[in-house]
Amino acid sequence: MKPVPMSASLTLFDGVVKKEDLNGYGLMHGGRLLTLCDEAGYLAAKKHCGCDCLTRAAHRVRFHAAMHEGDLFSITTQVTMTTRTTMWVNCVISSHTKLIMDAVFVYIAINKSFQSAGIPELFTETDEELEKMEETKLLYSTVMAAEGVK
Repeated sequence: MKPVPMSASLTLFDGVVKKEDLNGYGLMHGGRLLTLCDEAGYLAAKKHCGCDCLTRAAHRVRFHAAMHEGDLFSITTQVTMTTRTTMWVNCVISSHTKLIMDAVFVYIAINKSFQSAGIPELFTETDEELEKMEETKLLYSTVMAAEGVK
């Protein structure tokens, strides 16, 4: 399988907070933010591997600021690390100048028989991409150590 540049998976999505997105406090529902990140992360993972994907995990989910009805937001997702069987995707939701939420989602690639599919190796082209990859590798190491995986 031919290695894929990190830039190939970059996915951008713009949205607006709608009334149906709000919780009982009139704020954007955290579960809705997670769903949007998962959907955008899936697109980044699919761009990287070229096949369907399933969500394996969500790590380091952090909510930073609230949003209200009518607020505009942007979602940026990108595969920042791969293993033989997984793709680790960074997701950032922002509203103009403020960070709303960030997380790392993990996806597996599957074929039409729902069997594990191969994942191309990821490579970086810029110092910024290399930094993102190193940050994700550190998270990966922390998660694996917590799960007792060597």
